[in-house]
Amino acid sequence: MQPSEMVMNPKQVFLSVLIFGVAGLLLFMYLQVWIEEQHTGRVEKRGEQKVTSGWEPVKYLRTVPRIKPQVSHA
Repeated sequence: MQPSEMVMNPKQVFLSVLIFGVAGLLLFMYLQVWIEEQHTGRVEKRGEQKVTSGWEPVKYLRTVPRIKPQVSHA
């Protein structure tokens, strides 16, 4: 087979890139779900030891007790 016979036309290149892209995306999604299941599974097994990542919601707006002004009745 001559090297000139192995040239891919643009349609074949596009389909190859599309198929590999879809396969890569599916693999990435599968691995992401698998890693998350491994992580949450480890936390649930320990039960009594709560593992936090440090990304907890912080309450910046707290209620502060107000000082009411004294009204003098003169």
